[in-house]
Amino acid sequence: MTDAPVVYEVEGHICHITFNRPHVLNAMNEQMREDIGLAMERFALDDQLFVAILHGSGDRAFSVGADLKEMSTNAGVDTYGEGVAFPVPVAESVRGIASVGACPKPVIAAIDGYCLAAGFEVALQCDIRIATEVSTFGLPEPRRGLLADTGLHELCRVIPLGEALRLQLTGSPMSATRAYAIGLLQELALSRDELDEVALSVAHEICLCSPFAVQSIKRIVRGGRHLSIEDSRRLAQPYQQAAAVHGDAKEGTLAFAEKRDPRWRSA
Repeated sequence: MTDAPVVYEVEGHICHITFNRPHVLNAMNEQMREDIGLAMERFALDDQLFVAILHGSGDRAFSVGADLKEMSTNAGVDTYGEGVAFPVPVAESVRGIASVGACPKPVIAAIDGYCLAAGFEVALQCDIRIATEVSTFGLPEPRRGLLADTGLHELCRVIPLGEALRLQLTGSPMSATRAYAIGLLQELALSRDELDEVALSVAHEICLCSPFAVQSIKRIVRGGRHLSIEDSRRLAQPYQQAAAVHGDAKEGTLAFAEKRDPRWRSA
């Protein structure tokens, strides 16, 4: 593991992106946010990579969110001289998070330990979330006089409204077992080793599918989840038509008939 704040590694068709500031529980400073965006862009543009897994280095945290020490150091006095104004615009401060949500390919969060604030928001932007039983989740921003960004809008669309509001209005953490019970997590692991095994297993299952089909499904489901069924069908129609004539459709049926693994084209 290098000293870089974000480590990028490739294993076959799988990309591993690791938040690498374990000495501060993988808190996100400006360089780390920049590097997350660059890593996600690199992954999205590589036709040989089908799925990414996000990790946190160390054994204590996926990420505890923004580096508040850096924020307080960079803060200035507002125009009225009555408080601290953080000079980094919200949209700029979460550009790494936005890149995760905007990625056209599947992204898995492999969470071990604290998953808080902007770290939790990164996990929310992922398509599948897996965590160890010792992990905790939260948006503690109001306890620092701040507001969350993507979590403010996304959380209530992922879990029931009451659960989202309890988490947001109290700033209190949620256990992994509770997160799994309400559907925030798709699977629990007993240990870090098991977490890595489960995340890899899910990634390999995704790699069994056509990249074109998988990316089309992601666009349709994410784009249509708040639409009516009729509008969602209209959204899906051009993707379904494209899939019908894409080479992967022929390859998939031919591989089945020949009892072999399909050789997918890039999306």
